[in-house]
Amino acid sequence: MHATTETRAAHEAVTRLFDLSCSGEVDNVEFNQLDSLVYARLLQAYECDEKGLRTGDESIS
Repeated sequence: MHATTETRAAHEAVTRLFDLSCSGEVDNVEFNQLDSLVYARLLQAYECDEKGLRTGDESIS
């Protein structure tokens, strides 16, 4: 996937997740899928495993 397309898709996912949150629509499949997608991207960006523990060599202390 092209970087610009990927960035646009990520922005749209976060925007839609925000819209669903603001409108209180948090008990549906779309919200859960977007929430999982955004959470997985955050873990990847911060080099964390599924439990939120850092996996990189760099110390955060």
